[in-house]
Amino acid sequence: MSDKNIDNNAPKVSNEVLEWERFAEMDYITANHLDKTLYPKPMEIICYHCQQCAEKYLKALTEYLGKEIEKTHDLGNLATTISESIEVPQNVLVSCAKLTQYGVKIRYPQEFEMSDSHVRAALADMENVRIWCKDKLNIKA
Repeated sequence: MSDKNIDNNAPKVSNEVLEWERFAEMDYITANHLDKTLYPKPMEIICYHCQQCAEKYLKALTEYLGKEIEKTHDLGNLATTISESIEVPQNVLVSCAKLTQYGVKIRYPQEFEMSDSHVRAALADMENVRIWCKDKLNIKA
């Protein structure tokens, strides 16, 4: 398996990749803003934006690697596609697995009870995936 880490010889990041990154950053900013400014915290919505940020970063990396972007909210599936080209670290895979639940279930009432610990974990997992993807894309954090 080759590690297509971006370096000076790597292809330029396309406009499509940059658009995925721009949309991911909107989710990143939104999750952090809601966490810091609203009380009571909209925990479900914060966790949803964390999942969406990670999903869009994974899709940016998928696009960069020249892979077809699957229409899914399952971050594990996206990471599996990426792993066909580059090694995905275990900690990123774990973050993907934990965030996936917030992509669909969280949008419907009474799916599960939320606490601040869910928000803390989702924010940390989002940051984990974000930093790894930005590093692979050579985009400054």
